[in-house]
Amino acid sequence: MMRATVFLIGSLLLVADLSAQVQVEANTAFLFEKYEFDPGLAYSSVAQTSVPVTIAAPMGRIGTLTVSSGFTRIELTASGDANRDDRTLSGIVDTEARLVLNLVPGRLNLLLTAVAPTGIEGLKIDEGPFLTALSSQVIGFSTTTLGTGGAAGAGIAGAIPVGTMALGVAGTYTHALAYNPVLGQDYQWKPGGELRVRAGLEGTVGENGYLRVAGVFARRQKDKLGDEERGAIGNRIHAYVALNQGMGSGAMTLYAFNSYRSAPQVEPTFAGAVILPKGNLLVLGAKAAIPVGGETRFMPRVEFRRLTEASREGLGDGAMEAAGSTIRIGADLRKPLNSRFAMVLEANGLFGNAGAFDGGEVGVHGFRGGVHLEIR
Repeated sequence: MMRATVFLIGSLLLVADLSAQVQVEANTAFLFEKYEFDPGLAYSSVAQTSVPVTIAAPMGRIGTLTVSSGFTRIELTASGDANRDDRTLSGIVDTEARLVLNLVPGRLNLLLTAVAPTGIEGLKIDEGPFLTALSSQVIGFSTTTLGTGGAAGAGIAGAIPVGTMALGVAGTYTHALAYNPVLGQDYQWKPGGELRVRAGLEGTVGENGYLRVAGVFARRQKDKLGDEERGAIGNRIHAYVALNQGMGSGAMTLYAFNSYRSAPQVEPTFAGAVILPKGNLLVLGAKAAIPVGGETRFMPRVEFRRLTEASREGLGDGAMEAAGSTIRIGADLRKPLNSRFAMVLEANGLFGNAGAFDGGEVGVHGFRGGVHLEIR
């Protein structure tokens, strides 16, 4: 906890120093969440402390540079009937840099990305299956990944006006570097390269309405374990739609997201690199922004998640079954402190079911709370 506090204070000092020199936008936060599971898993609870930091620096007509990193601490409490020890993981997560260069301002951009492997990579060899059960996407942790071997990518993005809306299309390729995801082992795992194509349409609709629709198709090559290829070539299909409707001085947003993974893949998660089977995640949500005096906004929200997956036993590539569903209910309170700083208080609770490694579902409930700082 002390390291997280020091990291947060250091981040704020850095951002304040940068903002005094150039016009930057930054976000940082201190978040704590804890979830408890009914009997059926090797661990009875998981708690995560997160301190994410994102800094975006405009570069005039050239483009924008965005850098993000953070600190996280994860505490796993073993079940009373499990022959396991409690576990703690903590450290800096991977650092990601994203450079957007304006080739044709407002119309065509060059995208360059790089991930520095500053995070936590390895797990104990016998813990992968147990941590896989805790990596369920129905919970939605604030910090979703710990560390990888790094990566680099490039792409092109363009947009054209379509009536009162804008149509955008982008294509990127990411090359991942090899790393050792298991402590005490000599072999290295190299995630397959990923080609991603995205198309989106957004703009005003009706009176005081704003619509966003986006679709992403990603194709990933086979992973390599040492010199051997492992796994199948996997496709991912993501679809997102959101409608924001102005209502007087407030607004209401409805959104839906669906993500399909066509084959089992090794993925970086909050618990380390684990094998996630073929699966589909559906997310439905609603949030509002209600003025409560001046520029202060009260923002209640609710989100439903439902996951279906192939069995985690074997290859994880068979028929998909229910693997958990949750409801998260809470609210944020955003208050500008002055022309450069704004604070957001977050509090919400979660309840539902999460999938167990050996099939079936177990009950889960918990909460998240924290404070976000927005700096300009």
